Amino acid sequence: MTKDKAVKYMNIITKSCNNLLKIINDIIDSSKIETGNYKINKKNNNIVYIAEEVALNMSNFIEGKGLSLIIDPEIEEKVISCDETEIERCVINLLGNAVKFTPEGGEIRVYIKEVKGYIEITIEDNGIGISKEDQEFIFDRFSQVEGSGATKVSSSGIGLTLVKYIVKLHDGYVKLESEPNKGSRFTIGLPDIVEKLEDN
Repeated sequence: MTKDKAVKYMNIITKSCNNLLKIINDIIDSSKIETGNYKINKKNNNIVYIAEEVALNMSNFIEGKGLSLIIDPEIEEKVISCDETEIERCVINLLGNAVKFTPEGGEIRVYIKEVKGYIEITIEDNGIGISKEDQEFIFDRFSQVEGSGATKVSSSGIGLTLVKYIVKLHDGYVKLESEPNKGSRFTIGLPDIVEKLEDN
């Protein structure tokens, strides 16, 4: 075996191991949430910066899949009480989901705006979309979309369940708007509140 082939196979093995590790961690974390043992650590954070940084960090991956990424926030800065790590995880999951179900040449957009006491982060794609029937089950643990050719794509079906639970722990909401062959629009809404700083 040549050195180049060995490196290629090692990269494939590493990628497969990382994917399995992610699935295992997702299963463990979703179990923690369902038993009430999953904790979040909310602090005052700039939510616009968090969402933009995640999208920018994933831009090479997204563009490497032959997709366009457009980040279009309506606000430049907004501090709210949230768990930075967990919100990053939500945005990563939603962006990863959009990449998974958007064919090459497609487009992914990230919006951030203020809406009636909440800050909304929206991930929109023009991919294969999700039928009305499948939308009812999309956030259920281990479920997989079966319509619109989505079964062609491998998924643990746990990522969106985690997004729903994490946002719920923030007292927020998740919305899905989608139509087969036209794309999907996932929105997470987080309360526009800040933590009171303790007096020294």
